[in-house]
Amino acid sequence: MIRGLILCLLLLVAGIAHGESVGIRQALEEATANRPLARAAAEDARGAEAAIGESRSRMLPRLTLSESFYTTDEPGGSLFISLNQEDLKLSSSADAYNFAPTRRDFETRLTLEQPLYDPDISYGLKRAKKGAEAAAAGARRTREGVAFAVFQAYLEVQQARAALGWIQSSQKEAAEILRLADERHQAGVGLKADVLRARVLETRARQQRIAIDHDLVLARRSLSLAMGRDGGEVDIAGPLSETTLFETTAEGPMSRSDLEALSLQVDEAELGYRQSRAAYLPRLGLNASYALHDGSLPFGAEADSWAVRAGLSWELFDGFRRSSQGIRTAAASRAAAARLDEAARQARFELEQARLRAEEARLQVEVATSALAAAEEGQRLLLQRYQAGLADLSAMLSTQEALDRSRFDLINASTRHILALGNIDFQNGTFLRVLASAQENHP
Repeated sequence: MIRGLILCLLLLVAGIAHGESVGIRQALEEATANRPLARAAAEDARGAEAAIGESRSRMLPRLTLSESFYTTDEPGGSLFISLNQEDLKLSSSADAYNFAPTRRDFETRLTLEQPLYDPDISYGLKRAKKGAEAAAAGARRTREGVAFAVFQAYLEVQQARAALGWIQSSQKEAAEILRLADERHQAGVGLKADVLRARVLETRARQQRIAIDHDLVLARRSLSLAMGRDGGEVDIAGPLSETTLFETTAEGPMSRSDLEALSLQVDEAELGYRQSRAAYLPRLGLNASYALHDGSLPFGAEADSWAVRAGLSWELFDGFRRSSQGIRTAAASRAAAARLDEAARQARFELEQARLRAEEARLQVEVATSALAAAEEGQRLLLQRYQAGLADLSAMLSTQEALDRSRFDLINASTRHILALGNIDFQNGTFLRVLASAQENHP
């Protein structure tokens, strides 16, 4: 009954649609792919994924090629240049060393650096992986939020189109009441005041038509914006139905991606605390180099040499920096856990609230359906009495206004019911999954 009424109202205005018409599937696909908010979240996730490779690169060797030029007449420097160039000439006099000639050296050096043990590197990689997982979960929640926003915008267009169908019916009925009042006045059995009051009703219906026309334009533009388009209007291809979209409501455990992201942030903060504790451990590394020396040409090779060095560094005192760092990271870990706890409690409340609102909306639909049926029957009977001269215009106008309110209440209640059912799945974190399944079952 409810779906039939809404569908009939929408069919009345199917011919006045402007611009492109899209179904809910196309609207969702465009929104999640093109809306800047969704693109930004996806790029954040992509950047966080690249940070894993950035952290992993610190575990690999670093190879550096350098070319330097050095000239001096300093005795020590001149002596070492001659040694590096394998050009040292012994002298029986110290003057050759004390008053060394000016020497030049072009050094070409290939250096290999390999960390063997560094907790900052290993913990940095683990934290980058957690950060990437958290960013991906956040992007999924953003994508779901974008999808729910376009779902709301779609329903706004659906409600505006249904309201337009309602106001068209109201205009016809108001025009009929005005015609009857005028006929009675012309026949001498009605008052001029009745004609004026009927004309006020007809004028009010035209005023409502103007407002609803603009509401429909704004709803279409809102849908276009929610889909990620830059302006324009988008109409809907067909109305949504609660029975085809949400055959079952979410009853399982919540799978919200934002809670998953917060949980991963807690893990990342815990790794940060462990990393601060590992700052007390030593670092071990390996360094190797191959060098060419030439007195006249860059990249020359008058002499060559190599060196390999392994080293261990252990910072024994740093002014209590590591101690303060441990306090800071421990506090950050506890704060992240508290934020997760707060968000989980709020999410459970929002889910229960969504379920209660959905039940409330369902009951409102039932009440509005009964009220509309009673208003339609009352208007039909009173119109017959008015045509027969057995009822006055005041009762007729009151009945018509009650019918208009009942129609609007049913349209509003039906839209709220569909939105409330969708909100249950959105708060549960299963909105896109349920909607995709519904589209497969009811293409």
